[in-house]
Amino acid sequence: MARLNLDGKSIPMMSICMIGGGGFIGSHLCEKLVAETNHKAVVVDVSSEKIDHLLDRSLPWAHRIEFHQLNIKSDSRLETLIKSSDLTINLAAICTPADYNTRPLETIYSNFVDSIPVIKYCTENKKRLIHFSTCEIYGKTIGSFLPEEFRKDPKYFILKEDESPCIFGPISKQRWSYACAKQMTDRLIYGTR
Repeated sequence: MARLNLDGKSIPMMSICMIGGGGFIGSHLCEKLVAETNHKAVVVDVSSEKIDHLLDRSLPWAHRIEFHQLNIKSDSRLETLIKSSDLTINLAAICTPADYNTRPLETIYSNFVDSIPVIKYCTENKKRLIHFSTCEIYGKTIGSFLPEEFRKDPKYFILKEDESPCIFGPISKQRWSYACAKQMTDRLIYGTR
């Protein structure tokens, strides 16, 4: 069951702290992790509903998965779980477009403020962090803001991640709360390098 790295060597078993591991992406990642690797999944979420089928103690991987029901906003156990793992994957987020407009503050907290302790604990304890970003962080291209005569030139509509200006909509358009929060998290992670 052990996988090989690019050098053809066996990948040693790791303990992986999966924050938000009970969500849509996290639950599918947990399934693959326990079924196809020898790694241990330390799942952190407010609910286990989507992974309950993986937590049955009679399953062959039962010793390699544990669930911790906690809210990362206010639980002191988070640092201990990150510290005792080899790798942390942060999947906790509000990422439903309908929520950006109706729950902008919760969207900002979930995607930026709540990520700060995760990044801090990983940095302080020298732990690897996998962070899921989004194409939303790039905003809009400049093309849609140009006068009509320039809109025929495709160069104004092509996004170059490291060169294009970052354009978000006005603050009154709550749909940008997600993009701005995710970009701030990306910038915070980049700043810890």
